[in-house]
Amino acid sequence: MWRGSNIQGGTCLVVLGCIFAGVIALFSFHHGGQKDYGNNVVHICGWYGIISRSILREFEETTGIHVVYDVFDNNDTLEAKLLATNSGYDIVFPSFIPYASRQCSIGVYAKLDKLKLQNFQSLQTPVTEKFKEAGGDTDYLIPIFWGTTGIAYNHTLLSELGEETVSYDTLLNPDKLSKLARYGVSFPEEFVDIFPQAKKFWAIPGEMNDVGTIPMYKKKFLSIRKYIKKFTSSTMISDILAGDFCAAIGSSDNAWRLKRAAEATGMDVRYVIPHGFGVLWIDCVCIPNKALHKDNAHKFIDFLLLPRIAAQITNESGILTNVTGACDLYASEITVDQNICPPEKSVANLMMGRASTSKSNLAYHKHAAKAWSQIRMGNFQDG
Repeated sequence: MWRGSNIQGGTCLVVLGCIFAGVIALFSFHHGGQKDYGNNVVHICGWYGIISRSILREFEETTGIHVVYDVFDNNDTLEAKLLATNSGYDIVFPSFIPYASRQCSIGVYAKLDKLKLQNFQSLQTPVTEKFKEAGGDTDYLIPIFWGTTGIAYNHTLLSELGEETVSYDTLLNPDKLSKLARYGVSFPEEFVDIFPQAKKFWAIPGEMNDVGTIPMYKKKFLSIRKYIKKFTSSTMISDILAGDFCAAIGSSDNAWRLKRAAEATGMDVRYVIPHGFGVLWIDCVCIPNKALHKDNAHKFIDFLLLPRIAAQITNESGILTNVTGACDLYASEITVDQNICPPEKSVANLMMGRASTSKSNLAYHKHAAKAWSQIRMGNFQDG
């Protein structure tokens, strides 16, 4: 899953530039040509636009530890850095499935010293329970951010077409999708953000991580592939704002940013989690095994687990934080839409894949990723 905002285009850039004055890019935050802080430093690689400069500055002022902050915009980029060599990072924020779980299984991350995490108890939430059920290990991975995958759409445009809302019956049914194709529909970049919904809608038999289901996905997507204009998550906001797309499958935090930007232009954009088809995603915070400043990393993680800091992240970025007490501090514009901010009691009903911790799960994720790449390219040959 892709996080953060990567807006292109004149009007969209101006609109979101005003909205995200507090959630600025962090490329320049002690990055490039920075001083030698010795061991009084923590090197972080985080999602673009999630943790604001003001939060990093408060951590520095509170602890005296300097932050060197780098950003990434997709999991593959981060994984390449982590696996190719010593990344130099003390803290990273990979998505749980399949990335963090797979990386954890091959020893990429250090075991957390929970005696140094006074706020660890803040993770006693339904999201953490879901994380553990899916095979997550809180000895190495902390499920810090979360949200849902649903459908964002231009309600005004769909109303003109005689549709008041969208569902997976709209997007996975070739007859219905064909009618929207000329107005632009985008699907996500990663299979984990569409296979759970597709499996349920198409009633594909077998377990979620069964390699034997993959040919069935390919067969089903063959019937709709020509109607999908784009496979992206990073440009969902600008695509819909520019009027190039009427609907896009994407994350709740991007949908929140999109809705805010659309309100400034008068466009009626909505986000829906079709009943029974909600997908939960989780991003983790972890300490790489080769980190040089593990003590400082623990202090930064503990800082993020403070309810007021977690709530500030949510209020500034739209990404939900998995910290007990933080939701009580969320802004009303976050909580007013239960598709953007689902109540805790509904988390148990959200779909989620399994962690890549066993040979069978690793094999599934490998073959599923290959199949999804073939689907995206329109290559439906066997193999």
